[in-house]
Amino acid sequence: MQDLVAGHVAVVTGAARGIGLAVVEALTSRGVAVACLDHPDADTTRVTEVCRAAGVPHLVLAVDVRDRDAVHAAVARSAELGPVSYAVNCAGVDSLVQSATVSAEDWKRVLDIDLDGVMFACQAEHDVLLASGGGAIVNIASMSGHIVNRGVSHAAYSAAKAGVIHVSKALAVEWAAAGIRVNSLSPGYTRTPMTADIAPELEARFESETPMGRFAEVEEIAEPVVFLLGRRASYVTGADLLVDGGFCAW
Repeated sequence: MQDLVAGHVAVVTGAARGIGLAVVEALTSRGVAVACLDHPDADTTRVTEVCRAAGVPHLVLAVDVRDRDAVHAAVARSAELGPVSYAVNCAGVDSLVQSATVSAEDWKRVLDIDLDGVMFACQAEHDVLLASGGGAIVNIASMSGHIVNRGVSHAAYSAAKAGVIHVSKALAVEWAAAGIRVNSLSPGYTRTPMTADIAPELEARFESETPMGRFAEVEEIAEPVVFLLGRRASYVTGADLLVDGGFCAW
């Protein structure tokens, strides 16, 4: 049994790099058409190359996930490619600021992108999935939504990702009767552009604190996303899948 239906369409936010780009690669390799959404300032060269190389229908659209109307308009366009059955929301930012001094603007920026942006995308995706007879959404959360990272100060990020986990559960319950499954996936430390500037000594510490002794590669996050989207997860909704190398099991 194929996990995904070739020719059907996926919406991916934060598609231009990191986990989002890996998700696009995993989807297109299975013949899924993709609407790739990312910030207007994002370099979309690589994601465009991936879609063209796979030979699948695709759209690459500039959108700021904080703009609800713009998100709805971009997601609506995904239906131009065919029946929309899948959505993966990867857009996110971090802010490594001490909680006692984090500004209102920085706090709001992280929550606006990492939590509000996910909600706005889910609302838009609900509409196109419903029009196609149902489907599945995966929201990228973080193990930081479960635990407080030692050596890292990012309360806004942790709060947003905890919110993503719980809003995914709420939407899963609300939308189950419509045939829309909603799950979240919480990566551990993963090699992405967001973690590229970690100091070597801190990276070594994070690896030593992870039972598997290393960071994840983005492909190791993308493949579990495919599972949650696909037919093999047909009775899975309202779940959060930790993909953290055992970090939260200590």
